[in-house]
Amino acid sequence: MNTFNRQRFGVAALHDFTVSILVAAGMETAPAGSVADALVQADCRGASSHGLIRLPFLVARLADGGANPRPDIRIVTEAPAMAVVDADAALGPVAADFAMRLASAKAREAGIGAVTVRNSDFIGTCAHSAMIALEAGHIGMTWTNGFPGMAPWGGRAHGIGNNPLGWAVPGGSGAPVVLDIAMSVVAGGKIRHAIRTGEPIPEGWIVDAGGNDTTRPDDFIEGGALLSLGHKGYGLAVIGEVLGGALAGAAMLGNVSQWFSATDKPTGNGHFHLAIDPARFIARDEFEARMDQLRAALHEVPRRPGVDAILLPGEGAAERAARAKAEGLPLPGEVIADLDRLADRWHIDMPDAMPGD
Repeated sequence: MNTFNRQRFGVAALHDFTVSILVAAGMETAPAGSVADALVQADCRGASSHGLIRLPFLVARLADGGANPRPDIRIVTEAPAMAVVDADAALGPVAADFAMRLASAKAREAGIGAVTVRNSDFIGTCAHSAMIALEAGHIGMTWTNGFPGMAPWGGRAHGIGNNPLGWAVPGGSGAPVVLDIAMSVVAGGKIRHAIRTGEPIPEGWIVDAGGNDTTRPDDFIEGGALLSLGHKGYGLAVIGEVLGGALAGAAMLGNVSQWFSATDKPTGNGHFHLAIDPARFIARDEFEARMDQLRAALHEVPRRPGVDAILLPGEGAAERAARAKAEGLPLPGEVIADLDRLADRWHIDMPDAMPGD
């Protein structure tokens, strides 16, 4: 098989397959579903660098002891509008699911809920856990720290995580407004995705081990560093380190291990989750009407030449997700080959590709 050939698969079949692999690796079904949700949703929404391409690494973390397949997640301390959670080395999507649902429950009672998580693991897309708050009609926010693979502003070597941030806001009659950004020019996952698929990268994404600009993606894993999104991206990364690390009592900076290579070591990083009930601030129907007004006003702004439409954050991703669910999710051959290897290892049937691809 040419491993770069793309094939299309049913979304539900990929989700069930992912759950089966994670259960075979030692997880219980419900938390395995949380991880599968995060990975498949990322692929469906177009964040393929955080999708099923990550499954072999997560399975390796479970098998090698870096992550706990059956964690005892516990609340360390709490008050009406806040809580501190110890994730017991759970995979990040499992810890984030627990924490965001707890934050949302507190928002139902207090109008707002803030939850920090310590002793966690790689979270995947922050959008996934932020969007959990949408189930209750809440605004959700997730911010996490991570392995310090980004150079601080003015630095030539890695020193801080790109510390991604996700927001999800009920969108009135339209798609939710969903923002998911890393504080680097590009997420590290996109560099690793380029390495796996053989795609080139543009100058300005990373520097090599000597601090020089490079277009060779392998330089990143050979001692290079991501470049921050200017001084603003670096400044936001510092705030993410404060909320996801210092405030959470989690590992920070160089004490966070590299989750995809040190699969036998706990990552120990942390997250900050926030849920807001808009109905405590303004009547829900008025908030929805104002969101519709905001959307319409931005859609109607005159466009630059060559621009087909002005979109709010998350609208394009919502369209891609709807298309994937209706038509199937296309996966590159390298990812399919990885899934095939997992299927062979755990004696689980690989989903059939959809006809026509």
